[in-house]
Amino acid sequence: MYRAELSVFIAGIFILMLISIGAEAQMPSFSMHVEDSAVKESLIAAGISPPGAGESIVLNRHVFLSPEPPLKKAIGTSVKFSCNDSIFSFRSQKGYFPSLIQNFGEQAASPFHFKAKEWLIAGAAAGIIAGLILVDNDIDDWASVQKDRHEWINKASPVISSFGSTAGLFSLTGFGLVSAAFKNEKGLQTSLLASQAYITSGVWVQIIKHITVRERPMATDNNSQKEGGHWYGPFVWFDQDFVSGKPGSTINSFPSGHTAAAFSIATVFAMQYKDKPAIPVISYSAATLVGISRLTERKHWASDVFVGAMIGYLSGRQVVMHYNAIRSSNEPMVTFFQYGNQAGLLVTF
Repeated sequence: MYRAELSVFIAGIFILMLISIGAEAQMPSFSMHVEDSAVKESLIAAGISPPGAGESIVLNRHVFLSPEPPLKKAIGTSVKFSCNDSIFSFRSQKGYFPSLIQNFGEQAASPFHFKAKEWLIAGAAAGIIAGLILVDNDIDDWASVQKDRHEWINKASPVISSFGSTAGLFSLTGFGLVSAAFKNEKGLQTSLLASQAYITSGVWVQIIKHITVRERPMATDNNSQKEGGHWYGPFVWFDQDFVSGKPGSTINSFPSGHTAAAFSIATVFAMQYKDKPAIPVISYSAATLVGISRLTERKHWASDVFVGAMIGYLSGRQVVMHYNAIRSSNEPMVTFFQYGNQAGLLVTF
């Protein structure tokens, strides 16, 4: 990931987070103590049943930031609210950054929780990767001539490839902004989840790249000329003569970051909109085209693309499953409320 792209992406995340409050992407719980009869009347007008004497009420709306007209009188200036699951929260597990950190932790620890079925799948995946490495050079021979043989591939390939990078980032941010503008909570939440999958998959990709240090197909022609590219390994970074003589972009082939990014986003959309059969098909088809374009652009070997797709898929799947688990959890929650000279704690569980 280039620095310019990273800056744009981070800026996009914060824009989405800011707008998400107004669009009610997160539904924080607010509590207030109601005694005044005028306040109760305003609540009734807003369609909210007022509590009894000495009780509190929890409002699952953004009444503090964007109150509906009937609630303005109910809120007033003397009522203070505390949000316990804002997307900006650094304490609540529903906050963007705490959730992102938990995603990293769960993904890193997942192999330690594998059961027999998962180990069988992992073994099968390892077998496929080994098989692809054996035929990487043959697949590259096929891919390397496609742009010369077909003009439409020559034109389409770099454009499709960009959707695993800059174009994909702008598309994701644009989808989130449009969702926010139309107050589409699910669309905006999907964008935020996709951004987390993109970030986590990108980190794992970079770690593996710096460990394997595999030569790219295009670089192989002018350098090692070894079939399937040369695997230099992590210790090559200590050889200053080697590092200074070879641009980092020529020896970071395994795995494909563009493919991982495309599949991380595609998986989130496929899982979020699984009730619409066309969405998973379109999402995974688009991600697959990005992976193929990395072959025709000769930026990656087939095994790079396969592993990148695996990382993207697994990252996206974990992010969505983590979000669903949090959303359905009924963990105890403490909320502070204040009305006039009265204050207290509301415990929900």
